[in-house]
This record gives sequence, C-alpha cells and structure tokens, in this order.
Amino acid sequence: MQNGRVKLRQLWVLIFLFVLGVGGLIYFKTAPYGHSLSALIGIWEGFYEINPNLVDSHFVIYKSGGYDGQFFYFLAKDLFDSGDWDLIVDSYHFRFHRIGLSLFTGLFSHLFGFTYYPAITLCFLFLVFFLSVFCLYSLLPEKSKWFVIFYLFSPFSLNANLLLVADSLFVSFGIIAFYFFKNKKDILSIFFFLLMVLTRELGVLFLLPIVLKKLTEKKWGEMILYSIPGFAFLCLVGYGWIQPPNHLGTNPLGFRDMTDLPLFGFFKSFQDGTTLQFKLKEFPKIFFFISFLVLSVVCIQSLKQSFSADINLLVPIVGSLFVILIAEEGYWRSFDNLSRMFTLILPFSLLLDGVLKRPLLRLFLGISTTLFVFLIIRIVWITPTKEFFFTP
Repeated sequence: MQNGRVKLRQLWVLIFLFVLGVGGLIYFKTAPYGHSLSALIGIWEGFYEINPNLVDSHFVIYKSGGYDGQFFYFLAKDLFDSGDWDLIVDSYHFRFHRIGLSLFTGLFSHLFGFTYYPAITLCFLFLVFFLSVFCLYSLLPEKSKWFVIFYLFSPFSLNANLLLVADSLFVSFGIIAFYFFKNKKDILSIFFFLLMVLTRELGVLFLLPIVLKKLTEKKWGEMILYSIPGFAFLCLVGYGWIQPPNHLGTNPLGFRDMTDLPLFGFFKSFQDGTTLQFKLKEFPKIFFFISFLVLSVVCIQSLKQSFSADINLLVPIVGSLFVILIAEEGYWRSFDNLSRMFTLILPFSLLLDGVLKRPLLRLFLGISTTLFVFLIIRIVWITPTKEFFFTP
C-alpha cells in the first residue's frame, strides 16, 4: 500500500488470503455435517418431504431451521432436471421473479450433475464477486482505492455467499454493470443490469435515474435500451402470474406480510410476548440499527451537497434503506436476514462523492469490520449444530 492506495498486486494477495479464510470458514461450517457442502443449502425436512423428487442423494436435511438457499436450489432443480412445475416453496410469486441465481447454477449443475450444485454455486458466487471487486477498485478514485478492502471483507456479501443465496450476486452484477456504465460500454452495462434485475427486483432502482436522465436529454435510443432490463423483469413477473406452478406455496406472502410501520419491526423484535428482553445475542442488532441511522444521515448530506454527482447511487441506496425501515420484526430478529439487507449499501456508498471526507461513513465501515469479526466468531464458535440426516 502506498499513499493510501492498494496496488493491484496487493489486491491479488488480499484475495488469496481471503480465499484461504473462506475455505477455513466452510470447513468449520460443514464439519458437524460430515463436511458436506450441501449443508450450506439449508434444506429443511418439511420442504424435503413435499419435494422429495427434487433433492439429490446424500444431501444434508435439517430437522429444523432451514434457510432460503433451499428455494434457489429447488427452483434450479425443477427448471433444469424436472420441468413438471410441481415444486413447492414457501411463496412462489416471491421466489420466481428472483430467478437469476437459479438459472446460472441450474444450468451448470445440469451439465455437470446436481450433486455438485453446492460447489458450483459457491464457485460461481465468489468468482462473480471477485470480478466485481476489481470493477469497484477501478471505479474508486485514486486516493480512496484502499476502500475496496471493506468490500472484499464485507460481512454482508460473505454471509450471503456462504448461505448460497443471491444477494451478493445481485450486488456483484450491479457493480459490474455500473463499471461498464461509467466507461460508456452501454451494451455490456445493459446486459449486466439485466442479470441484476433478474436476480433481485431492487436492481430496477439503478435504472430509474439513468432512464430519466436519458429522457430529459432526449436520447431516445439509449433511453429505450436502458429500459430493456425493467421491461424484461415485468415480462417475467407477468409470465409467473399467467403460468403459475401447480402449487403457489405453503405460505404465499404479500407485501404487507413482510413490512411494518417505520422501525416498528426493530422495536418489536425486542419483545418476548408482553415483556421486553435484551440478550447478548441481540447486540449485533444494535450495530445494524446504528448503521441504518448513520447511512440515512449520509444520504441526506449527499442529497444536499452532491445530488447531481451521486443520484445514480443514492436511488438504490435510499431504496435499500427504505426496505430496512419498513422491515417486519422477523427480519430484525435474524442476523442473516439483516446482514443481507446491507449487502448493496456498503460497496455503493464507497462511490459517493467525497467519501474520504465523510466521518459518518467511516463509522459505518468500522461497524462493518466489527460485524465481519463477529461473523467469523459466530460461524466458528457460536452457531449450534442442528439435528440432521442425509437423504438416501
């Protein structure tokens, strides 16, 4: 590192050390389950029992406490190896339009075998993540290139990848798309924005300011091109409503089911029946809450000081903060769910104008570093071993 700048060769060294560390975390995380990578998917016994034809042999099944990685796996398996549209998830309409991860990993798993789905998904997620690290490095100003370290060691991206869910992939596609956008490579930018939108719907927020600017500048061709990802997303949602599967889910969710009044979810998450509680495990939640407040102030400052320079970044960042603001208590009770909500915010906040002069943003980065350490401690020492069995 020289004059606050991380050189490319130093970044390669950091990535190498990061890969070694991730390997160690995977070793610890899968050790209680015979070191089977399928333990990372998080398949719950209940969903295995209603989708028995979709689960490969010798996969880890939890008797309780599965996670969202199972739904990406079920969708991928049904799309490429079954095709009878008999899959049952918790909420079909909530899952289907987030099809990006399942499309990519399902395709490669179909070619090489779905028994390799966990390894294929891990490799794909981290390869795209590393590509986005280099894109972010290129986008950062010379004096603040060292901030890329905070993205490389983001607890939010790392946790999402180790859970085999799509949040980090969604953000990685966004950074790559934004890199091509800033370098005026419109076709490549639109392609990666399309991948981003198909991976998670919040990607549309990146396109809104771009399309509106093209409209005000009367650049009709570019406006239409950058509208394609949003139009494709609407078509996907429409197809899902016209051609639903045989089962809409065990618990079809609506927008109201996942939201609450502003910050009510945060305060309700401390309730246990009619009494308030605060246990040691609640402490990371306070860090998330402080991060939310700090980032809200940073966005307000940016709106006042550098609106025109930061508008393309502020719209998706503010959109993510709004999701956190109205999240229901179930999200605030879960470290995994909360951490995923900040995945987009961290790297794109690093690109805000005058990032070196923002002490509040440095506070957020300090908190993210603390949460990174906590994530390691959580994986290695805190997370209890769950009851499980292997599929026959």
